[in-house]
Amino acid sequence: MKNLNQKFNIISFTADNKQYYPASMKRQSWMSETYVKYTDIEIPMGQSRYGGPVMDLPVGLDHPEGLRFAGQFDLAQFSPFDKKGLLPKTGQLIFFADILNDTGKVIYADVPNSSLVRRIKEHEDNFFLGVLVDKIYADEESFADRFREAEDEWEQEHANKDGKIWDSFAGSDQSKIFGIYTHCQYGQEEIEQITFSDKLLLLQIGENGFNDEGVFSVLINREDLINRNFDNCEFAWGQS
Repeated sequence: MKNLNQKFNIISFTADNKQYYPASMKRQSWMSETYVKYTDIEIPMGQSRYGGPVMDLPVGLDHPEGLRFAGQFDLAQFSPFDKKGLLPKTGQLIFFADILNDTGKVIYADVPNSSLVRRIKEHEDNFFLGVLVDKIYADEESFADRFREAEDEWEQEHANKDGKIWDSFAGSDQSKIFGIYTHCQYGQEEIEQITFSDKLLLLQIGENGFNDEGVFSVLINREDLINRNFDNCEFAWGQS
């Protein structure tokens, strides 16, 4: 077991209080007042966002066939909080994914927001809801955050020396770049193996206003990130 108190520098971010959906979609009974059609909300060109029908893409970039738009992130907003300086300083990271098959594509476009072209692709399956990123900030986390107090007799028998047990759902309510990998179907050993490898968490979208349930994650090899090679990223959707 690795050092539970080791600190990881991460870039955390929060969700806007509104979620937007396709204009062609009828309002559903489960939608609260915070759900609006994308045509009724202001979406600045190039603003960081997760999912939805609105994409701001570089000239000449086509939507990859068989994948859904999963989000885009303005690195000029994120890189100031990157204490290790691994992210590009400017440009957009654009994500497309198929969460049913854990596949996808990441595109890095070092272009100013003013040169992006807005495109709309409406649909009603995975990633049909969009959420703008609100606040971005530097943060820290440690493996100790992934444990909770043992409750029943079985948990007490399997607890560590501090009387705590691994919590498979800890970390699911975070959206971040870098840090500890999160997947509720993985045990402690699997999470440690990934987190302490050469793989970095390029993106995690959690249950803090972005996803109602489930965590979307993208991993990248450290050397690939340094070399700005986004062709070998790994995609995962974790849900109980």
